[in-house]
Amino acid sequence: MKTRKQKIRQERSEEMQETRQLKVEKREERKQLEVKKEKLKKVKPKKEKLKKEKVRKPKKERIKKERPAKQTERKPQPKKTGNSRKAAKDKGMGLRGIQVKLIGAFMIPVILFVIIGFMIYSKCSTTLNSTYEASANTSVGTLEEYLGLGFENIELMATRLSINSAITSYYTGSEVKSESMLMDTKVALSNESTADKFIDHIIVCAKSGTACSEKGAIRGDVYNAFVESEEGKNVESEIGMGSMWISSHPAIDEVTGYDSDEYALSLVTVLKNNSNKSVGYIIIDVKTSFIQDILDNAQISDNSIKGFVLEDGSQVLSGDSDIKFTDTDFYQEALAGENLQGSKEVSYEGADYLFTYSRIEGTNMLVCAMVPQKEIMAGAQAILRYTLIAVAICAVIAIVVGSVLASGISKAIRKVNRVLKKTSDGDLTGQISMKRKDEFNVLSSSITNMIGSMKDLILKMTNVSGHVSDSAVQVGTNSEVLLEVTKNITEAVDYINSGISQQAQDTESCLEQMNGLAERINVVHENTDEISEIAQEAQGAIENGMVIVANLGEKVQGTTEVTETIIREIRELNKESIAINSIIGTINEIAEQTNLLSLNASIEAARAGEAGRGFAVVSEEIRKLAEQSGNAGNQIGEIINHIQERLAATIETAGLAGESVAFQTEALNNTVDVFKNISQQVSKLAEDVEKITQSVGGIEQAKDDTMNAIESISTTSNQTESASEELARSTEKQLQAVEVLNDAVKRLQMDAEDLDTSVSIFKVQ
Repeated sequence: MKTRKQKIRQERSEEMQETRQLKVEKREERKQLEVKKEKLKKVKPKKEKLKKEKVRKPKKERIKKERPAKQTERKPQPKKTGNSRKAAKDKGMGLRGIQVKLIGAFMIPVILFVIIGFMIYSKCSTTLNSTYEASANTSVGTLEEYLGLGFENIELMATRLSINSAITSYYTGSEVKSESMLMDTKVALSNESTADKFIDHIIVCAKSGTACSEKGAIRGDVYNAFVESEEGKNVESEIGMGSMWISSHPAIDEVTGYDSDEYALSLVTVLKNNSNKSVGYIIIDVKTSFIQDILDNAQISDNSIKGFVLEDGSQVLSGDSDIKFTDTDFYQEALAGENLQGSKEVSYEGADYLFTYSRIEGTNMLVCAMVPQKEIMAGAQAILRYTLIAVAICAVIAIVVGSVLASGISKAIRKVNRVLKKTSDGDLTGQISMKRKDEFNVLSSSITNMIGSMKDLILKMTNVSGHVSDSAVQVGTNSEVLLEVTKNITEAVDYINSGISQQAQDTESCLEQMNGLAERINVVHENTDEISEIAQEAQGAIENGMVIVANLGEKVQGTTEVTETIIREIRELNKESIAINSIIGTINEIAEQTNLLSLNASIEAARAGEAGRGFAVVSEEIRKLAEQSGNAGNQIGEIINHIQERLAATIETAGLAGESVAFQTEALNNTVDVFKNISQQVSKLAEDVEKITQSVGGIEQAKDDTMNAIESISTTSNQTESASEELARSTEKQLQAVEVLNDAVKRLQMDAEDLDTSVSIFKVQ
């Protein structure tokens, strides 16, 4: 980009330097002409004529040679510059093009929609997480309450059994243990076991008597086996006179043959006698299947992990997971904490879970649940997925709509810009054709009409410039002819002056010798013959002068007509240039209306907010286009003002030429009058000489008349000499006026060349 711009600037600077150099050369040529004219004035007319021919011929040849050279050198330059600018500008569009901007404007609400979608997703995920956490806590708390209530019922059952009369009578009463008493104990245990679904087995064992369950008597020393086992020792050391929960009793299972997997935990209650001393234990086993069913039926989530962890670390799990809660840090943290219920986001085996727990009051048994985060976030993920799909669809629609609109607008702007660029480079052959039915169509029509008007005006200017150039050449030729004729008149006037001076001398001599007229009659005859010959020669010279003056009058009349034609053509050209100003005013009005339209579009886009930013970009491009049109109009206005200044100077010069021609015409009329007067006087002189010749015999008698006639001739000679001097001064002034006219014609030719050069920049065909 920078290299091409530098080339364009370099080409412009070279054009400016060439123009300045041409102007300097023209000024130097003018100065040389003025110097040569001053020198020519000091030289004789013949030498002046030869020198001026030597000076003018190379000038005309240079004008004829330079003029096409200027046109051939200048015409390709605007095209080269315009192409360079166009290539640079087309290359420089890129991401700054209106299509990218308009698509970007359409993408702004899409991006905002994405942001809003992510905000909704974040809010939903947070809300769902907190809601699911509360729901999980509630579910786990419900499980804990349900299990706690069941365990309380079991503890109440154990209390009832410890005070049951049949049981106490058999194990704490008399030493006689009858089978009926054992049967009553079995019935009491069976009734309690049947009434509660939690119960797997109820075992009563004591120091004396046979151990019994809900199924009947147990053969074997259950009590000693339990007391001697590790679990029994722990119970004896910790239970006191109350009850406690244990996870298993393998010693009793070995004696009874029960399966330890069928029960999850057991409540051990001290059986006391009337002295409130321990005599045995009531052991109630809680079904594993029942706790498992409770965990399975808990509505937390489909893939959640639910468990019931006892104080010794044994656990009941729901589902297929093989997790060991006691081996996890988050379980140990919950167990060590003081809160009865809580939750926490944890990670287990590379997956995220929501861990919730609830402690059974008064124990270290915990109901735990682990809910996968992906299930909690499933709803939010669906919202995010639908949002992304909607955003993708909106983005595609925005890109398609933006591309279509931007393509149409960019195409219209490029069409207008190409034609305006060609117009600014002087090519007026461009036309804009659009099928749109909006403001661009109105703009293209206005620009096309403007270019057509400019083209017509330039054609008229070209024709007028050609007429001015031709007229200037014709006037130059006529002025040179007029200059030569005027010089010939000057020579003739000098010759007449010499003849009149000689005539005056002869008349004075005649007056001096009048007294010896009689003695010199022969001399008088000779003098009269000489006077007759001189009069005839003077008459011939006067007739030649009259012919020359008549020709000069015709030339002056032709010069006057040509000058008037030049003035009329220049004034018509001035009127046409004034018409251009009105067209430029129309251009400025169009630019102002376009700018106003851009302002209205910007206001509407501002009212529309973010959704109207694309139209704000379009209105900004229209405003720039209006400014470019206004600038182009102003540049044309400056060119027209420059042409008007040149035309004004040309009109002034032509006016001076007209005045000079008018003054020349007046001088010629005076010259004609003088020549007529001289002709009359010479004719009269010839008649007098003829009378003198005829009256030689009566010269003595007509002496006085002759003296009077000679005095009249002397007076007439003096008057003729004065008139000839006045004619000489007039011819000198006429010569100066012709030289001024010749200079004005040369300036007119140079101005016409400048005008032709300025007009040649424009291409109209």
